[in-house]
Amino acid sequence: MRVLTLDKTAFAQACRRLEREVASSFMPDLVVGIATGGDYVAVRMFGWVPHVSLTLQRPTTAGKKRAGLLFGLLRRLPRRVSDLLRIAEARVLALRTPRVPRIELDPEFVSDLRAARRILVVDDAIDSGATMSAVLEAVRSVEGVREVRSAALTVTTPRPLVSPDFALWRDGVLVRFPWSNDFRQP
Repeated sequence: MRVLTLDKTAFAQACRRLEREVASSFMPDLVVGIATGGDYVAVRMFGWVPHVSLTLQRPTTAGKKRAGLLFGLLRRLPRRVSDLLRIAEARVLALRTPRVPRIELDPEFVSDLRAARRILVVDDAIDSGATMSAVLEAVRSVEGVREVRSAALTVTTPRPLVSPDFALWRDGVLVRFPWSNDFRQP
């Protein structure tokens, strides 16, 4: 495993690369960003296409938000130590059996989905694949939805529940994004 840190410029470049990869074989008419990180990626892709956001987080994300003081300390650690902690966290998460959450879609969101023919679901990273799996299942279950594809900047585990149709990095690349709790300028 390795950790890649993307500042705002590198992040924007990665989103453009992912957009080009998607556009080479699929042109969406609706982009669904999975909040929060997936939204950040989605809004930098296909700017002329309508976008909607879907909020769904794994339980560990909420726990991280409550640990704000700890993350202030993490930002002060040497980059190598911070990288090792990220790798350790990823290995622990990989040992857990993923829980696929159930999603209740808002009627307005369903209306947006029905109006589209080609939908791209975007997230920043796929770890266990549980979030992307749940979102894809919910989107595909909407009557009238025709074609759905998925994209993420990185897939961090070798066998997620669902692998995106498009990704820049696969198998073991952990990305530190500009909004990550342990991000600081390189």
